[in-house]
Amino acid sequence: MISRSLSDPVANVRAMRSFEFVEGSSAKFWEISRAGCAVTVRFGRIGTQGQSSVKTLADETAAAAHETKLINEKLRKGYAETTGPSTSAATPIPVSSGPAASSPIASRPVASGSAVGELVDEDVLVLPQAWARSRTPRRGSAGVGKFTPSAKARTAAEAELARHSQRTVAVLEAPTTEEETRREGLAWLAGEPDATPLGAAAVVATADHGHWDSSDWANCFADMWIRERGPVFAAEAAVRMNELIVVDDDSLSAYAQRPGVRHRRPGERHPVRYPSAAIRLLLRVRQALAAAPDHTYAEVVDALRPYRARGSHARAAVAVLVPEERAWFEQDRDEAAAAGDDHLGTLLLLAAGTAEDVTALAPIAEQDAFINSMNLLVTMIDGVGGAAAPMLFSWLDGSYNFADDQRRLLSVLAVLPGDEVTRGLIERIGTRYAKRALLENTERYPARALRLLAESAGDPAVTDLFRGHLLKHRDLASRVIPLLGVEATERVEQILAEADTVSAAPLSAVPPVLADPPWRHLPEPVKPLVIKGLTCGDPMTFSWLPGEREQWAALPFQRYDHDGRWDPEVRRQAVLGNQLPLRDACLFFLDTAEEITRPALAAWRPYDPWMAGTYMRLITARFGSDTLAALLSLAPHSPVDVAPALQPFATPGIAVLMADWLARLKGVGDDALAWLLRHPAEAARALIPPALGKPGPARRQAEGALLALHANGHSETVRAAARGYGDAVAAAVATLVDTDPAALDPSTIPSVPVWATPGVLQPILLRDGSGSLPGEAVENLFVLLALSPLDAPSPELAAVREACEPSSLAAFAWSLFELWQTSGSVWKERWAFEALGHLGDDDTVRRLTPLILAWPGESGHNKSVIGLQVLASIGTDVALMHLHTIAQRSKFTGLKNAAVQKMDQIGATLGLTAEQLADRLVPDLGLDADGSLRLDYGPRQFVVGFDEHLQPYVAEPAGKRLKALPRPGARDDAALGPAAYQRFTRLKKDVRTVAADQVRRLEHAMVTNRRWSGAEFRRLFIDHPLLWHLVRRLVWARFDPPLPETVAGTPEVAVGAPEVAAGAPEVAAGAFRVAEDRTFSTVDDETTTVPDDAVIGVAHPLHLGEDLAAWAEVFADYEILQPFAQLGRPVFTLTEEEARSSRLVRFQGVKVPTGRLLSLERRGWRRETPKDAGHQGSISLVIDPGRELIVEFEPGFSIGYIDMSADQELTDIFLYAGSDNRWRRNDSDYKPFAELDRVTISELLHTLTDLAPA
Repeated sequence: MISRSLSDPVANVRAMRSFEFVEGSSAKFWEISRAGCAVTVRFGRIGTQGQSSVKTLADETAAAAHETKLINEKLRKGYAETTGPSTSAATPIPVSSGPAASSPIASRPVASGSAVGELVDEDVLVLPQAWARSRTPRRGSAGVGKFTPSAKARTAAEAELARHSQRTVAVLEAPTTEEETRREGLAWLAGEPDATPLGAAAVVATADHGHWDSSDWANCFADMWIRERGPVFAAEAAVRMNELIVVDDDSLSAYAQRPGVRHRRPGERHPVRYPSAAIRLLLRVRQALAAAPDHTYAEVVDALRPYRARGSHARAAVAVLVPEERAWFEQDRDEAAAAGDDHLGTLLLLAAGTAEDVTALAPIAEQDAFINSMNLLVTMIDGVGGAAAPMLFSWLDGSYNFADDQRRLLSVLAVLPGDEVTRGLIERIGTRYAKRALLENTERYPARALRLLAESAGDPAVTDLFRGHLLKHRDLASRVIPLLGVEATERVEQILAEADTVSAAPLSAVPPVLADPPWRHLPEPVKPLVIKGLTCGDPMTFSWLPGEREQWAALPFQRYDHDGRWDPEVRRQAVLGNQLPLRDACLFFLDTAEEITRPALAAWRPYDPWMAGTYMRLITARFGSDTLAALLSLAPHSPVDVAPALQPFATPGIAVLMADWLARLKGVGDDALAWLLRHPAEAARALIPPALGKPGPARRQAEGALLALHANGHSETVRAAARGYGDAVAAAVATLVDTDPAALDPSTIPSVPVWATPGVLQPILLRDGSGSLPGEAVENLFVLLALSPLDAPSPELAAVREACEPSSLAAFAWSLFELWQTSGSVWKERWAFEALGHLGDDDTVRRLTPLILAWPGESGHNKSVIGLQVLASIGTDVALMHLHTIAQRSKFTGLKNAAVQKMDQIGATLGLTAEQLADRLVPDLGLDADGSLRLDYGPRQFVVGFDEHLQPYVAEPAGKRLKALPRPGARDDAALGPAAYQRFTRLKKDVRTVAADQVRRLEHAMVTNRRWSGAEFRRLFIDHPLLWHLVRRLVWARFDPPLPETVAGTPEVAVGAPEVAAGAPEVAAGAFRVAEDRTFSTVDDETTTVPDDAVIGVAHPLHLGEDLAAWAEVFADYEILQPFAQLGRPVFTLTEEEARSSRLVRFQGVKVPTGRLLSLERRGWRRETPKDAGHQGSISLVIDPGRELIVEFEPGFSIGYIDMSADQELTDIFLYAGSDNRWRRNDSDYKPFAELDRVTISELLHTLTDLAPA
């Protein structure tokens, strides 16, 4: 923890001092007193008696020093001193089946340190302080405060009635309103002094009828009644309100057409909004009665007695107002349960006080009333305590609970005591949000949790939580062990023994940054060095990445046909005057002659940000660098759209802009960093002048951007740019990048949250074997990690990684991450998450990836994005492989796009396209150069090989394949055997991630005419120990001359033939396979060569021509199984008529199962943008930039209801090169299939043919 110099506030003071710590689920007290040489400390959870300890020192001076030390420690940990005695036993609520007592219940005194006492304390419910505003107390319950009705109640009530005055009168005067109710209601509105509670209630009932929310607006009426008419009147009016209903009995609609006010009828069912105004009035008046003097309360009870004869609704309302009258309540409870009345059951649950009450009422109560209102939940819990747990768990397990509902229920369960509660949370540890609730429950009731976790720790999901809890509360172990079974006891003892075997290393062995961190010795702030007169005059540069311009030019957008009706000059004037939406301006710049548009572009200064990211990239794809002025005009209005469009540009002004966005805008930070890494030299030269300018935001932003470059591998680039400004600047910049970021500003030293406790985390072992990092060093590591964001880590972390054993660092980081998650995942403390990026390994990647994929479905998109950054920071082959897999497979569009963007950033840094990067991201998984892996058990060895699907298998050294790798036995080496077995287990997990992707990637390369140079082919495939197993099972082709990735040509038509081939007649110049010795063989088994400049691709059957059958025979003779259908792949062709058409009529009317149609998304197809009501009726495949095949179908489906129809009928299939606005298509947008090459045509027909059921 961070050291601070504190003065001694308690010297020579012997009176007891009290401190409290309340944060999240923690509510603890701590008291200290000194008498002579003895220092007495008492501590525990607020609401309990706690424990005491006494320490006797050598003399009073030593005792005073010891007292001061302990107080300072508590202050550093966040404890605050209280002005009076602690609330150690102020508001406990016993978990019992008896009625509420008539006075606050004090917790029972317990002998300090007794096991029984510990468990007795844990049967006491202490409501969190945060619940105070939500609870409506009952008379005699703990913590009842003084009640004062609002002095502004009348003003608020009159304002509320004024809003609904016309409707109120209309409802009261409606023919369906009962005569007495009408008369009394109008009398109340007229302000007559003898107006009755019925009239007051009728008026509020009409106002409630116009409300569709659950606000506290009705409380002002209760306060007004209490202030002006007294508690008796208010109580009667609240009861009357619960008797009334506003309804039109002549209307069949749930929404009354001509509503009136009448009394509820016995057994009547009407939908009630919860919490309704009627319920809120009851609870508000009950709050007043809870604090009223005894004589006032007695008057109210006497006044309510006659209402017991009025009917079930009045009786239930009385029971809620005065739940202390148990005889009344029990009568109502039994009647409601017998009748199965859900409205009465809901009301009466607010007056329940025993487990028996809950059992009777839970089946009929409206659970939504409580799930949707913390007020009702807490008020009910205040009465029944832990007895509500079975009911809450049944609600939690319901089918239709939303995320907020689950969180609310779990937040209540987390507070409740009882074995049933803790055990229920343990059983649900794998469900959403339950783990956080379980952690809170374990902290409230640590002894119970230790006992139940020990019994459940056989479940892997519980193991880590149990270990952390035990180590945090190991003082409880001796008291809990006698209560455990044999297995649970062994688990406890094993964890404690393992913890004791790891001794703390001496400080001399600890890395200096953790033994004596620099933030302990921060110098006095030095006035920043300012070097005036620096300017960067670099000209603008503009450059495209490979394929980037084509990608931007093909972006889909809402285009419409203007049929030449635009007058170019009129449009030009409108554009320059910013009188057109950005979309229309975009159409002008894309569709009008360049001699008109290019001069207009230079003067255009747009400000409409709607879809600017798409439109401006389209314009940039046509006009290149001339778009810059327009982009900078839009930048202040929509950075999130403009930042991606600025990527090809580089100017000093853009560098300053990106530094600003990197520092300020979370949503633009990734794009800003991507720009910096794409233009590191230009950015460094532009940012050095402001980084050495006058102190202020601009300087801090420039410094941060330079440090980001430094942290991402461009340190020398930054230094070289500084040398260009002279020696003084070079020295100043060197000081900046060489200085620990923590030293820049002492105010940036973070505080560490209280949940970050070294003892509960996995130990970090030092490489030299001297032990583990001591607690103080771990606390310093917390600070170092908090000072190390992923994009600018502290250089000191390298020393930590160098000194510490890597696997223990990764285990520590994972346990820290899990503790952060279960402590609430507070965003400002996400350094505990980002620590995985600094300290994690491949096992971290394997554990984190499933969470990244799941979080978007749990409202955790931001966590997923950080997870992607963590994978990129770990940076191993396995990490990048998983990152690429997320980019390819994630079912959440936002996450998939973020992963693609992260991959693009990595590719841009390396100067690679996405496909080229994917080629380089295939991990070798630690295989030997020949593609095998030897597993050494000592006396036995095994060899790992791979089949045609990259599934690993195990064989004996002689070659005999085994069904499975045997487990190590007694005769095997005790160290080598288990290590080899675990190595194979990890290999299988990694292969499961990579295998299907690589098979799919090679098949995609075949059908899309992907090409590599001979040198790339050898480096990326032949020499790769894993991919080699796939490469040798395929036929490869050499193309001379080099062919583009997509071939467009003129159709060759064979006159008189029934079918024709469309596209260029692409036949390979040569084909070969890769032999076992990695040489290349032709179809005749003759050796051939592949020059470095050759153009190589996966051969399609159409490439092989007449040699196809011969190749199939070769592979059959050698018994070579293929990873996908290549040589046996069916070939499809178009008829002459189809080749000349833009439509494929042969598939029209075909019915396709909806699921099979949607499965195309896994092969790169995408559904159309949802239309009205989320409807989607087409799916498309991008052939190349500008062209796509669109398949339309009926009846389609809704974005949230894809299985609305089991089958879809294909209505139209066409080749299209226009916008995605189906209502604005031009004839020129439809392209003939003859433009496509034969491979593409064959594969499209193959896909469409496979869609229809056989």
